[in-house]
Amino acid sequence: MIDIITTIDRDIIHLSAVASTLPTALQVVLAVVAGFALGQVHFRGLGRATTLFAQGRTLPALAWQIGRFLLLIPILVLAAKLGAAILLALAAGLLIARHLVVAAARRRGRERAA
Repeated sequence: MIDIITTIDRDIIHLSAVASTLPTALQVVLAVVAGFALGQVHFRGLGRATTLFAQGRTLPALAWQIGRFLLLIPILVLAAKLGAAILLALAAGLLIARHLVVAAARRRGRERAA
Protein backbone atom coordinates (compact mmCIF):
# COMPACT_ATOMS: atom_id res chain seq x y z
CA MET A 1 0.00 0.00 0.00
CA ILE A 2 2.85 2.38 0.86
CA ASP A 3 4.41 1.70 -2.55
CA ILE A 4 1.19 2.69 -4.31
CA ILE A 5 0.95 5.94 -2.35
CA THR A 6 4.60 6.73 -3.04
CA THR A 7 4.10 6.07 -6.74
CA ILE A 8 1.00 8.27 -6.85
CA ASP A 9 2.80 11.11 -5.06
CA ARG A 10 5.73 10.84 -7.47
CA ASP A 11 3.34 10.91 -10.44
CA ILE A 12 1.52 13.95 -9.03
CA ILE A 13 4.82 15.79 -8.60
CA HIS A 14 5.74 14.92 -12.19
CA LEU A 15 2.32 16.00 -13.50
CA SER A 16 2.54 19.21 -11.51
CA ALA A 17 5.94 19.97 -13.05
CA VAL A 18 4.57 19.32 -16.54
CA ALA A 19 1.42 21.36 -15.89
CA SER A 20 3.45 24.30 -14.59
CA THR A 21 5.08 24.67 -18.02
CA LEU A 22 1.66 25.43 -19.55
CA PRO A 23 0.21 28.94 -19.42
CA THR A 24 -2.19 29.39 -16.50
CA ALA A 25 -5.12 30.19 -18.79
CA LEU A 26 -4.59 26.92 -20.68
CA GLN A 27 -4.36 24.99 -17.40
CA VAL A 28 -7.68 26.48 -16.30
CA VAL A 29 -9.38 25.72 -19.63
CA LEU A 30 -8.13 22.14 -19.55
CA ALA A 31 -9.36 21.78 -15.97
CA VAL A 32 -12.84 23.02 -16.93
CA VAL A 33 -12.96 20.55 -19.83
CA ALA A 34 -11.72 17.72 -17.61
CA GLY A 35 -14.29 18.67 -14.96
CA PHE A 36 -17.04 18.69 -17.55
CA ALA A 37 -16.08 15.23 -18.81
CA LEU A 38 -15.77 13.91 -15.27
CA GLY A 39 -19.12 15.47 -14.38
CA GLN A 40 -20.83 13.82 -17.33
CA VAL A 41 -19.59 10.42 -16.21
CA HIS A 42 -20.28 11.09 -12.53
CA PHE A 43 -23.82 12.42 -12.84
CA ARG A 44 -24.90 9.99 -15.55
CA GLY A 45 -23.61 7.27 -13.24
CA LEU A 46 -25.79 8.72 -10.51
CA GLY A 47 -28.79 8.41 -12.82
CA ARG A 48 -27.88 4.81 -13.55
CA ALA A 49 -27.46 4.00 -9.86
CA THR A 50 -30.81 5.63 -9.07
CA THR A 51 -32.53 3.55 -11.73
CA LEU A 52 -30.95 0.38 -10.36
CA PHE A 53 -32.03 1.25 -6.80
CA ALA A 54 -35.58 1.90 -8.03
CA GLN A 55 -35.60 -1.52 -9.70
CA GLY A 56 -34.55 -3.14 -6.43
CA ARG A 57 -31.11 -4.09 -7.76
CA THR A 58 -29.17 -2.93 -4.72
CA LEU A 59 -25.77 -4.55 -5.30
CA PRO A 60 -25.28 -3.23 -8.85
CA ALA A 61 -26.50 0.18 -7.68
CA LEU A 62 -23.99 0.20 -4.84
CA ALA A 63 -21.25 -0.82 -7.27
CA TRP A 64 -22.13 2.17 -9.47
CA GLN A 65 -22.09 4.47 -6.43
CA ILE A 66 -18.71 3.22 -5.26
CA GLY A 67 -17.30 3.42 -8.79
CA ARG A 68 -18.44 7.01 -9.18
CA PHE A 69 -16.59 8.08 -6.07
CA LEU A 70 -13.52 5.97 -6.79
CA LEU A 71 -13.21 7.99 -9.99
CA LEU A 72 -14.14 11.39 -8.57
CA ILE A 73 -12.11 11.54 -5.35
CA PRO A 74 -8.59 10.93 -6.75
CA ILE A 75 -9.16 13.48 -9.50
CA LEU A 76 -10.32 16.10 -6.99
CA VAL A 77 -7.28 15.37 -4.81
CA LEU A 78 -5.01 15.72 -7.83
CA ALA A 79 -6.66 19.01 -8.78
CA ALA A 80 -6.25 20.30 -5.23
CA LYS A 81 -2.55 19.44 -5.31
CA LEU A 82 -2.19 21.34 -8.59
CA GLY A 83 -3.58 24.51 -7.01
CA ALA A 84 -6.71 26.43 -6.15
CA ALA A 85 -7.29 27.73 -9.68
CA ILE A 86 -7.23 24.21 -11.12
CA LEU A 87 -9.50 22.87 -8.38
CA LEU A 88 -12.02 25.68 -8.88
CA ALA A 89 -11.94 25.26 -12.66
CA LEU A 90 -12.50 21.51 -12.32
CA ALA A 91 -15.40 22.17 -9.95
CA ALA A 92 -16.87 24.65 -12.45
CA GLY A 93 -16.75 21.98 -15.16
CA LEU A 94 -18.46 19.52 -12.79
CA LEU A 95 -21.23 22.02 -12.08
CA ILE A 96 -21.79 22.74 -15.77
CA ALA A 97 -22.05 19.01 -16.46
CA ARG A 98 -24.42 18.56 -13.52
CA HIS A 99 -26.70 21.28 -14.84
CA LEU A 100 -26.81 19.74 -18.32
CA VAL A 101 -27.33 16.16 -17.10
CA VAL A 102 -30.13 17.19 -14.74
CA ALA A 103 -31.80 19.29 -17.46
CA ALA A 104 -31.67 16.35 -19.89
CA ALA A 105 -33.13 14.01 -17.26
CA ARG A 106 -35.98 16.45 -16.62
CA ARG A 107 -36.74 16.65 -20.35
CA ARG A 108 -36.81 12.86 -20.59
CA GLY A 109 -39.11 12.70 -17.58
CA ARG A 110 -41.51 15.21 -19.13
CA GLU A 111 -41.50 13.32 -22.45
CA ARG A 112 -42.33 10.05 -20.69
CA ALA A 113 -45.14 11.70 -18.75
CA ALA A 114 -46.69 13.17 -21.89
